[in-house]
Amino acid sequence: MVVLRHISVAFSAAMAAVGTALFIALNVFYKRRVWTPESNYCTFREEEEEERSEKQVLVLGLDGAGKSSILQGLSGEGHRTSNRKPTRGFNFISLHTPACQLDFLEIGGGEDLRIYWVDYLRKTHILVYVVDSSDRGRLPEAKDELHRLLKADADLPVVVLGNKQDKPNAVSVPELREALSLSSVVDQRKLFLLEAQLGSDGLSRTCGLQKFQDLLLTLV
Repeated sequence: MVVLRHISVAFSAAMAAVGTALFIALNVFYKRRVWTPESNYCTFREEEEEERSEKQVLVLGLDGAGKSSILQGLSGEGHRTSNRKPTRGFNFISLHTPACQLDFLEIGGGEDLRIYWVDYLRKTHILVYVVDSSDRGRLPEAKDELHRLLKADADLPVVVLGNKQDKPNAVSVPELREALSLSSVVDQRKLFLLEAQLGSDGLSRTCGLQKFQDLLLTLV
């Protein structure tokens, strides 16, 4: 069993590495192409204007927190809940904005992948950390992983998304701030906590797409 676990961890690490290489390759190959909210999921269009600067946004969180759903909401595709499974490798989208191109890279939140999270912080401009507000039993685990990331990079801006606020057992934003010990973070740190819930039209107005994007653009 130990051997099988080591093989599983090695395979997951290899998949994450391959995912990163593909992410970089696609960015080079589609250098003049961008992803727009109006586009279909996984669809690119040619960029006719001047090349804009690219900013990488790293999306992390425990498995099942809703990271992939957040990305799908940002893409303009809308939220789909049927047969969705936690990400085992990676997901990415490139979102075109008037100011720059935001490249979102999601790394799976399984325990075997979290040890590699910090390796992706070096070239990241913003960290988005997604928390399942309705899973009260895993909030201590989510807190520990978040603070491990905060210690790894003291200057990286962080946006914490309290997801699934529409669930009846979800903790409130003040409760989530307490559960994640965000008050212990130094005042000089750029750290923001937003509530989020996903409906059929993507990110709901509690954490609307434009509000979220505006914050990200301010931070980059």
